[in-house]
Amino acid sequence: MAWDPAEKFGQLLQDDEFALHEGALCIAALGCPDMDFDSELVRLDALADRCDQSSRDRMLHSLFSELGFHGNRVDYYDPRNSFLNEVMRRRTGIPISLSVLAIAVGRRIGYQFEGIGLPGHFLIRDRGEPDAFIDVFAGGALLDAQGCEELFHQITGGDKGFHPAYLAPVDHSSIMERMLGNLRAIYAQNKDYANLEWVLELRTMCPSVPTGEAKQLGMINMERGRFDEAARRFEELAQVAEDDDEEQLQRLATLARARMN
Repeated sequence: MAWDPAEKFGQLLQDDEFALHEGALCIAALGCPDMDFDSELVRLDALADRCDQSSRDRMLHSLFSELGFHGNRVDYYDPRNSFLNEVMRRRTGIPISLSVLAIAVGRRIGYQFEGIGLPGHFLIRDRGEPDAFIDVFAGGALLDAQGCEELFHQITGGDKGFHPAYLAPVDHSSIMERMLGNLRAIYAQNKDYANLEWVLELRTMCPSVPTGEAKQLGMINMERGRFDEAARRFEELAQVAEDDDEEQLQRLATLARARMN
């Protein structure tokens, strides 16, 4: 691999308005090491060219009806649903990956969409028509605020209260964090530590991820024999930790260094 996806991912996070599809492709490149970044950008361009550009609704119809992109209800927890290259290849994904795809295609055509982090689901919104919410997992269905609230109650079983803040747009780093969170849950459930390691590495670059995940990453570094990396991570965490946590982290760093011998 001629480029470092993790390094590029970190660079993208320095810009609040980085291109979401580029961040998503960095994630995909670590899950699919043979992926060619530039080829996937060309594929995105080709998808946009095949969409009807005459209106937003026609664009959505092209993408989710004519081109056949759809939500994967059969195997929702397949990690490929979170890799943008695989979403484009297989034409299926989960709400957040399909949303990133729609945002990327819209951007190429001239429609500005933004992510809406509804708990338990993910939507997009037309910046030019902020009351128009779009459920890409349901084929690009249009929803108003009431429809979004009803969807929320369906997802949660009606036992949780809805708050209008759930329909506020979320920043790009939060979208990446959420995509990675889905993968973290899958790989942790499957005890796939090799993939969980890189997922946590990227998540710890996101500004709002709790420091506990950095400690978890250090433990996985040790599990996989990366003792020097684990020690450095524990020592960095110890420098900003409270007294009790600092002592524990220093002990872990010492243990990791001892295992290097």
